[in-house]
Amino acid sequence: MQLETAVLAALATGLAGYMAWDIYSRRVLERRIETLEKQLNSLAAEMGRVLKAAGYALQSINAEEFLEKLRRRRRRRYIAFIVVYEGEQPPSPQEVERAIIRATERLAGQLTVALARLQLVYYDPEKAAGILRASHDTKYLVLAALGLVRRIGDRRAIIIPVRTSGTIKRAKRALAVARRRLP
Repeated sequence: MQLETAVLAALATGLAGYMAWDIYSRRVLERRIETLEKQLNSLAAEMGRVLKAAGYALQSINAEEFLEKLRRRRRRRYIAFIVVYEGEQPPSPQEVERAIIRATERLAGQLTVALARLQLVYYDPEKAAGILRASHDTKYLVLAALGLVRRIGDRRAIIIPVRTSGTIKRAKRALAVARRRLP
C-alpha cells in the first residue's frame, strides 16, 4: 500500500507541477499577448499618423503642381493668314480682328475667346495679310473659326490660314513665301 501511496503522491506532485506549469505558461502567454496587443495598437496609431501626414503631403504636392501650372508662362502660337476680300478697299485691322473674335465666339463661346487671348499682332492692308496670336491650347479652335469668317465689316471676305508658328519671325517668313506663290 505504501507503494501505491508513494506512486499516488508522486503522480499528484507531477500532476500539480504540470498544472502549475500549464497555469504559469498560460499567464506568460497572456502577458505576451497583452504586450503584443499594446504594441500593435501603438503601431496602428503611429500608422494612422503617418497616413494622415502622407495625405497632407500628397495634397500639398498636388496644390504645388497646380500652382506651378498657373505660374508657367503660357505658350503662344502665331497664325499667319491671308484675307481675300471683295471690292477695292481692303478691310481695316480692327474689322479683321473683330470678325475673327466674333467667329471664334460663335464656334466655341466667350470662355474660349478669353482663354485664347486673341490679338492681331501684324496686319498689312496693302497685302491683306496678317498674323494672329493665340494660346497653344486653343490653336485648332481658332483655325476652325478662321474658316468660318465670311464677312469682314460690310463686305464679303474669307480668311485663309497659311501657317501656324511658334514665333512671329517664322510667321512673317511664311507670309512672304505664301505671297510669292499667289498670282
